[in-house]
Amino acid sequence: MRNGVVGFVITATIGSMAGAPLSAVTADTSTAIRTNIEVPINLQTTGKPIPPMFMGYSIEWGLIGQLLGKTDGRFQVTEKSIKRLETFTGPMLLRIGGNSEDEAAYDLSAFHHLPKFVHINITTATLKNMRRLARVTGCRYVLGLNLGADKPAMAVQLVRASLRYIGRRHIAAFEIGNEPDDFGRFGGIWRYDSYPLYLRRWTRTYHAIAPLLGKSIKIEGPAFGGYWLADLPKFLKLEHARLSIVSLHRYPLGAPIRNPKSPIFASIHNLLKASTADGYGREMKWAVKVAAPYHLPVRFGEMNNAWDGGKEGVSNTYASTLWAASALLDIARAGGAGVNLHMSQGIDQFGGWYGPLRFGRHGHLHRMPEYYGMLAAADALQQGGRPIRLMLHSHANVSIFAFLSHYHSLRMVAINRIPNAKVKLNLKIPTGVHLVRLYRMDAPHLHSTGGITIVGYGAPGDLGSRLLKGRLRPLPRRYHIGAFECPPHSMSILLFRP
Repeated sequence: MRNGVVGFVITATIGSMAGAPLSAVTADTSTAIRTNIEVPINLQTTGKPIPPMFMGYSIEWGLIGQLLGKTDGRFQVTEKSIKRLETFTGPMLLRIGGNSEDEAAYDLSAFHHLPKFVHINITTATLKNMRRLARVTGCRYVLGLNLGADKPAMAVQLVRASLRYIGRRHIAAFEIGNEPDDFGRFGGIWRYDSYPLYLRRWTRTYHAIAPLLGKSIKIEGPAFGGYWLADLPKFLKLEHARLSIVSLHRYPLGAPIRNPKSPIFASIHNLLKASTADGYGREMKWAVKVAAPYHLPVRFGEMNNAWDGGKEGVSNTYASTLWAASALLDIARAGGAGVNLHMSQGIDQFGGWYGPLRFGRHGHLHRMPEYYGMLAAADALQQGGRPIRLMLHSHANVSIFAFLSHYHSLRMVAINRIPNAKVKLNLKIPTGVHLVRLYRMDAPHLHSTGGITIVGYGAPGDLGSRLLKGRLRPLPRRYHIGAFECPPHSMSILLFRP
């Protein structure tokens, strides 16, 4: 396979259709052709391996205690959602922060004359439950420290408690302040979002906690939300020795935007635009280049599809499944070290319509459509897998990704975001290469908030087939696929091995 797939070519033909069965192998030429895309796959142009802890959740401090509660089996749902992803891409990195990071403190009763916005109490019980989760899943944490209140003693107290109750080996890094380029939301001294003021207070907090960190733990940062992105090179030049992870935050759409004509209006149409997902890759490439002289990994430490908690009817639909898979695969292809999809339900008055997990009406925790986008991306990436650089030149709203695993299997993902148009993939498969699994992730409608299905074929005993838990039928002997149709608004994943 190492040499044979050099000549592997995909020709994608796009035309209108009403729908087609998943396993259609057809020579039908009656459909009007709009675009032809040829995508040669050359295994000599692979990118960097997918690192451990690529997948992650970002969870508000005010929410983590609820996710790990004993009632309604919440802890077990959270645990299982993590383990299922970890089977594909290894241990997850959970970032605990968000807006509540600067509104929280460990043992609030120990502090007096706090700003009004500091109201979230981090308890010993929550920290102990986090240790329990780390022990059963192998996950590690990035823990957010309050910078907005400008009281380094609060950060010191949380660091001490975290090291004691969670344990040093379960902590990957600490984070000092969340999105400081939006600290104007606190008013007062932060009203003007002053970068020099932030840097002075960030440094003061770091010096306060540094004696506790030792050599094994450093800082993830700067957690800029976009306004100070141009200041990232300056920040890294000054602070790179104190960092272990460079983190940025990104939301392409805004839940509060009221103008439907705005390009950042939270609609399914805007969510499915190729640029919505591809923008992550472009920003990541730039950040990776900036961080390269310091040999620091870069990840989106907080991201999702629409800020202020997402939008009902958009962020919680099947459309977000396609968006999440596209964005995560694009970040991996661009050399990103990982992603943390944010959850904020009920925190800061946000409805929390986005995220991998969400509480239902009766308090039960369940998986959201975005989770299945993460699952498909994890299946495609595999820990240690290498992205294959594809020469794809088309204005069609189609994404094609390919990844080569460390044991030389090839995974291909085709995401069709075009309304009322099929993508027919004509695959020219080299001799000696076999299709092991193919499946399609789909839902009744783009607006569907449930009913996401996984349908296709898998080899008997294939671990991925069992974990996907979809309706995968046994792969027929000598099964050969020449033309594969990806219906409108669907995602297809194919696995080849030598």
